[in-house]
Amino acid sequence: MRRVLFHFVFLASLGWAGAAELREVAALMEARCLDCHDGETREGGVDLERLLAAKDVSAKANRKVWLQVDRVVAAGEMPPKKKKPLTAADKAVVTDWFTGTFVLKAGREQIGATPLRRLTRYELINTLEDLLHVNLKPAYVFSPEVPALLPSTLETLLPADAPGESGFTNDAAQQAGTQLPILKLSAAFEYALKRFAQDQTAREKLFGTKRLPDELPDAEARKILEQFTARAWRGYRNADNAAVVWRAYQRQRAARARPADALLHAMKIGLLSPAFVYRMETVRDEAAPYRVRAVELANRLSYFLWATMPDDELFALAESGKLLEEAVLAAQIDRMLNSPKRLALAEDFAGQWLGFADIVDNRVFYRNENWNRGVYDEVLFFFDELVKSDRPILDIIDSDWIYQSNYTGVRTAGGGHAFEAKYADIFDWRRQRPKGIRERFYEPPRLIRINSDQRGGVITSVGIMRVTSAPEKTNPIRRGVWLLDKMLGRQLHAPENIPALSQSERVNGKRLEDLADIMKAHTSKAICVSCHQHIDPLGLGLENFDPYGKWRTTYSNRRPVKSDGTFPNGQAFNTPRAMKGVLLSEYRAPIVKNFAERLLAYAIGRKLEPHDRPTVQRLCAALEADGYKMNTLIRGIIASPQFQQRQDTP
Repeated sequence: MRRVLFHFVFLASLGWAGAAELREVAALMEARCLDCHDGETREGGVDLERLLAAKDVSAKANRKVWLQVDRVVAAGEMPPKKKKPLTAADKAVVTDWFTGTFVLKAGREQIGATPLRRLTRYELINTLEDLLHVNLKPAYVFSPEVPALLPSTLETLLPADAPGESGFTNDAAQQAGTQLPILKLSAAFEYALKRFAQDQTAREKLFGTKRLPDELPDAEARKILEQFTARAWRGYRNADNAAVVWRAYQRQRAARARPADALLHAMKIGLLSPAFVYRMETVRDEAAPYRVRAVELANRLSYFLWATMPDDELFALAESGKLLEEAVLAAQIDRMLNSPKRLALAEDFAGQWLGFADIVDNRVFYRNENWNRGVYDEVLFFFDELVKSDRPILDIIDSDWIYQSNYTGVRTAGGGHAFEAKYADIFDWRRQRPKGIRERFYEPPRLIRINSDQRGGVITSVGIMRVTSAPEKTNPIRRGVWLLDKMLGRQLHAPENIPALSQSERVNGKRLEDLADIMKAHTSKAICVSCHQHIDPLGLGLENFDPYGKWRTTYSNRRPVKSDGTFPNGQAFNTPRAMKGVLLSEYRAPIVKNFAERLLAYAIGRKLEPHDRPTVQRLCAALEADGYKMNTLIRGIIASPQFQQRQDTP
């Protein structure tokens, strides 16, 4: 410890303002923590002695440990229950130092450096459709002759995006570490432009005529390309890029290409420009946060709510500057949430966060076209209902309504139901059926009101029960980890050298029959208990649902299913619904905080950092004051400094 104390003297000699406060934290940790977390013991792999002696407390590796320290201290998880708990004053020593060091900068809020963002594959395809006025994805409605679960041509041409630390594929840090697939982008743009060239309506919208003459004056060609790049580059202006596009057209014409072909080639060059592939913003190289321009706000708004480029109305309001007016912005949010394009919130955000996108993306979960589509749509429609009818976000845990499909083989007693919708039903727009052959087309799930111990919310939906199971059997640990991560915001990392669950079926020569007993034996080690006391109750609480989401009361060996458990705080339950009740009563705050953090991270394209905490706290306070309404969260995120401002240097 002398080495640590010398370090504080050294920091103080350099004039670091936080040295005295850190000395208080070190004294507290020496008295209460270092007996288990010094350089020799390192219980749980945590070496607080090394952390306290580090020269740079804000280095990435050190900051990660400080985040862990701050979390377990605030939650009262450390010291462990067998030891005397920290007093409120003790906790304040850690929390106040952490806030002054990692949350605020010179006592002021900050938003952190704003990263450059690239269009994801999902965003790119949507943007090409809106830019070129062509359909590049299969229609959402499908018949047995036109399966909907097959990827589109562009999805086969473009590589899938990997999620970043934020949990989403639009994570700017993850994109920065990935090489830009230029050749695949080129092939994708060629395909999209070919589809455009074959569509008379699309050509008329962009060229002003269905068929271009063999001789086109340069002034008209330049005007077409200028209008195209203005939309493609979404308000970003760059004279050098524009000159490259125009020269590409001239070279093609000099080589005797027809005007239409020369325009298509120049358009491809415009699409390959960074101004199309990236979401460009003006950089001032300022340390203090500043508000983005109206056109940049329009882009942030459209890619958050629609996952595509702004439409003409949004562009016009940005060009005039009116979008920066509070009343105009509020009206645009309403208009955009009333649009079919809001499907992106359910499909892209919720599909990634909750993981139900795997129902259509991962063939491991495939059963048949209608079953998979029905399972997927039940969750998709449920999430969109939160937006459409401005439902409380806590409905995701439990609700007296669900969407029920005809194809999953799961039936829940309940009658038809409808909320007083705030926005339009976008799925009617997506599911137009030809008259006379209705029976050949897939029937979407319907909204019903229920009063059931078996269903309600998303966490007991067929889709979630399926993606959290092994192919042919349930996996309580996977389900428990899913609930901890996706609902409570607590991410766990699997320890090394985990023995198979089957190795715990015998204890002292006696064969264990009940899954709960097997899991208890499997996680009996002290190092396992710290995590499994949180995992196991949640996972076992869902055992009444088989791998395909059907309700069961016995296993195939006729042993009874037990869905009871006890949370670490002592709250017990004996049914899935009772477990949900405990979640809503005892864990409401972390559930709301996690929901707000996930949507904020998706909206700004990066993982959240400690300096985002003041914004998250304001979002949670607004939600609590307004009945946890979904659209209160959406509007709060759009009004936040992280969304409306940028900061060029941290």
